[in-house]
Amino acid sequence: MTDCDALYRAILDNPADDTLRLVYADAIEEAGDPRRAAFIRTHVELSRLPDYDSLAVQARYHGNGSRPDPQWIFESELPQGIEWVTTPFRRGLLGAIKSDDGALFVAHAEELFTRYPIESLDLACVRVGEARALAESDWLERITSLSFTQGTSAQVVRPLLASPHLTRLTELRLGPEFTTPSAVSAVVRSRVFKRLTSLGVRSDSRGGGPMARELVQLSHPPALKKLDLSGNRLTSEVVGPLVTSEAVTAVEELDLSENNLGAEGLVALAAGNLPALRSLHLLRSRPQEDGVAALVRARFFPELRSLSLGGGHLGPAAAFAFADSPADNLRVLDLRENRIGDRGAISLAENPRLANLIQLDLAETKIGDAGAEALADSPNLGGLIYLNLYDNDISEGVAERLRARFGNRVFL
Repeated sequence: MTDCDALYRAILDNPADDTLRLVYADAIEEAGDPRRAAFIRTHVELSRLPDYDSLAVQARYHGNGSRPDPQWIFESELPQGIEWVTTPFRRGLLGAIKSDDGALFVAHAEELFTRYPIESLDLACVRVGEARALAESDWLERITSLSFTQGTSAQVVRPLLASPHLTRLTELRLGPEFTTPSAVSAVVRSRVFKRLTSLGVRSDSRGGGPMARELVQLSHPPALKKLDLSGNRLTSEVVGPLVTSEAVTAVEELDLSENNLGAEGLVALAAGNLPALRSLHLLRSRPQEDGVAALVRARFFPELRSLSLGGGHLGPAAAFAFADSPADNLRVLDLRENRIGDRGAISLAENPRLANLIQLDLAETKIGDAGAEALADSPNLGGLIYLNLYDNDISEGVAERLRARFGNRVFL
């Protein structure tokens, strides 16, 4: 057994130990594989950073050693019926799988975990009869992230989340198709719930957001850092109590996208108690200009680092709202698929409060040459790592001016 083999074995036994991964990277570099070594080091570093960090933005749009060789996936075989997820690497090594069936995972668990440092498991569906056998698998102690992509039922949740082996689970996601209010209630009352730091629930239930309603009722909620309630039919009547509850006081990243919040929903959100909030996603939430105006006056707004308002049918007034806002800490601003036009683009370009932006997304926002020229000449946007102006009506001459200013940092 080589040193590399011995270190990889040690990682399989201790998948949470990043020091072992870095030592392994050194060993494989010495053995002649510097690209894979650099990839592992980069991914370990990125795992410790928020998405709005400059290194994370660089990696997302320019690679910088963060993109794997496809061959690394192709050469790593899995049992039939089990696949790697779309982005299967976890801190530099293959660690995230998916299966349509819980019984299949149980049958192949030993083979999987003795070959790969699996930490993330996506299950399309778990039948009631499979839940107890799955809960009894001691390989679950390796799992930190569990997803039911099509949703689940209370009859599955109760025995599975009562498993004594789910000792490392910190991230849970429930899909929409089979998740009922009773399943949501069973999750909240499970033994693992208080240990969660990341929770995502989609629900098609009428009345909007059974998880949001459950969270509001908790006297001792988990210290969630990430909460994703996108696609939950949330209304202002549900959002208001949620964002003033104890359940969100530790939340750093909140996703309320694909809820028809309207201006009233954003007014309710703006009144929230969200002292730790740094990233807010409101894609396709129909916020309206009045809602954006309320949001930029929120108590938590000055501490935001990332804000997504794409697909909201917003006009130039939404961009104007940032002119007098305390947006100095914003690093990422996503306004794609709106109608801000030239006047909105000019307002953004002239706004000194946006001088710390490193990512600005203005794709499909009805910008023409006047707005694009203002962006090219802006004294405030020199720190941009990524500027997206895809599918706007910009002439080739002005496009060349943008490329001269931003180089490969602009996408046209």
